[in-house]
Amino acid sequence: MRSSQPPFRPALARLADVSPLWAGAVLVVGVALLAWSAQLSIPVEPVPITLQSYVLISLAALLGWQLGGLAVVAYVAIGLMGLPVFSGGRSGVAMLTGTSGGFIAGFIVTALLVGWLEENRARARTLPLLGTLALGHLVLLMMGAGWLATLRGASFALEQGFLPFLPGAVLKTIFALATIIAVERLAGTPRGR
Repeated sequence: MRSSQPPFRPALARLADVSPLWAGAVLVVGVALLAWSAQLSIPVEPVPITLQSYVLISLAALLGWQLGGLAVVAYVAIGLMGLPVFSGGRSGVAMLTGTSGGFIAGFIVTALLVGWLEENRARARTLPLLGTLALGHLVLLMMGAGWLATLRGASFALEQGFLPFLPGAVLKTIFALATIIAVERLAGTPRGR
């Protein structure tokens, strides 16, 4: 059964639709923002606290699931190939088996989830978008802590890989919502409640 609503294209996805050149530029900027935000970190153990989840969910909502997912896959791929784009300038395949592995894998899942929900459910409405962003953060934290639990146990993962990230996740979700609304206003995207 088809929806009676017209297709919704997030603000930066519409920009990428203009030409392949714009699409490439949007992807490069997305990857660069993810790499930059990884370096803005509080170097705590076992996983540093970064600004990445803010950039991740903002980009996913503004790019949509296909382009946002592609940007995140490209970011993860270049990090795994050895470019120092992960937090603290780290890189390499070993990152997937380390304490940050669940978060790195979670970036892709979160980008796809947030982008898809924005395009198909939230559709530029403020409260559904807030819920989408919060869910994206929750999924990312659960994947990160879940992997950490396999390495060091559930109690350690909860105390060191989940709870310390919650206050920042709340703030980053609110800032992401404000950022998305600001970018959409600049792009002329109408917003409902």
